[in-house]
Amino acid sequence: MPTISTSAAGPLARRAVKSLARAHGRKLDELAPPRASRAAMERICRQVDPDNVARAGGPAFEAYTDVTNWVSTLLESLSDLPELRRLVARIAKAEDDYMPSGPPMSPLTPSFFWSWAYWDVSEGAERETLGSIFLAIARARGLDGRFAGVLDRLVNSRLGLHVHEGLEAATGRIRLRELVTDELRSCANPSGHRGSPGELWLARVLPPPHEEIEESVVVTTPYLVLSPSVEDWRAYLRRTLPAVDPAGNEAAAYRALMKRGLGPTYWSEYVFEAYVNHRPDVILLTGIPDVAESRPHSRANAHKW
Repeated sequence: MPTISTSAAGPLARRAVKSLARAHGRKLDELAPPRASRAAMERICRQVDPDNVARAGGPAFEAYTDVTNWVSTLLESLSDLPELRRLVARIAKAEDDYMPSGPPMSPLTPSFFWSWAYWDVSEGAERETLGSIFLAIARARGLDGRFAGVLDRLVNSRLGLHVHEGLEAATGRIRLRELVTDELRSCANPSGHRGSPGELWLARVLPPPHEEIEESVVVTTPYLVLSPSVEDWRAYLRRTLPAVDPAGNEAAAYRALMKRGLGPTYWSEYVFEAYVNHRPDVILLTGIPDVAESRPHSRANAHKW
């Protein structure tokens, strides 16, 4: 099995790589061989597969989906690894609590829940996630650099609050500008929701996975926040971000808030309590995280049920 310097990996990842080398090497080598991962990324970037044309998310979504599926397969095979047990147990409990199958069963969609499970739920002082541990494994196995690069983008991804700024005339892509960072992205949205200018979306938006691909992509079904207004959300962020980073680094505080919230299930709880309705391509919310009465299903409103 190929080796790698694990100096950049966290302690859980380093131990996982060593455990796999001792006990799981042969089994692990059967999963997504390096040559296959390289071929998959090359095919996606060339866009020669006719299926690419039919998929609403385009090649960006396909690249992220291929890598996410690899992580899912790897987790099924390695969930009993000692280094993963605490993370796996936390995710299993949350899955039982929230039943993330999408409306009408649950307002949490599988894309929302499993993005949180793989990339955001963390352990230890270095905040290691399943994704960061599997990234160390991918590098240890010598997986294609572009494959590992896509995984790295997923590991560093997070939710964001985005204002819809209309469609691009030439491409039809959706223009989303993020609060706080003010970054404007040209996005494909696989759910099919085109939206209207002024909408506020809670969604995980990822950059182009490779230099050959131009568009960013909304990898979770978007949550459309009907109320309160964008200005009210800016006020919420002004109230909340100082508690996340008392030193006053607004951008760093925002990134941390959107990735980890103020607690382990902060954004899941918000979605669960703020849900009001849905369509096949978008889920509708109302309310704000720090005003309990604004969320229809919060405990503060239990007497109204």
